[in-house]
Amino acid sequence: MTASLSKEWDKHQSRFAMKWRAEMRSREKVVDIDEIENLELRTQVKMTKGVEKDLHLVEAALATDTIVVSLDDRAARDLCVEATKEVVWVNAAAEGGHAIYWMRVGANPVEKWKLGYRA
Repeated sequence: MTASLSKEWDKHQSRFAMKWRAEMRSREKVVDIDEIENLELRTQVKMTKGVEKDLHLVEAALATDTIVVSLDDRAARDLCVEATKEVVWVNAAAEGGHAIYWMRVGANPVEKWKLGYRA
């Protein structure tokens, strides 16, 4: 979790999300990392407001497990570039129970959820 991700969660989280996040921290499932600017990515994407808003998600994913769970499919489309082809972008609302099951069994990459698959 980067500082910018933490700040975003603080601003937008529901009561359920706040409890879940606290539980994940207590189980040591959250790892804090420094902000990382991925210059390769930044040279490949067209900087729009939407991309700027979500770029930190992809940069954190590239620095860690290559997974983003988001409700924003537009951002996923805008971030489909060579540097993100292995990033798994899961829309939990669209995938419903599949996404929950996927996370419970280890969140192994699903090819059709990769940004490179969408390109």
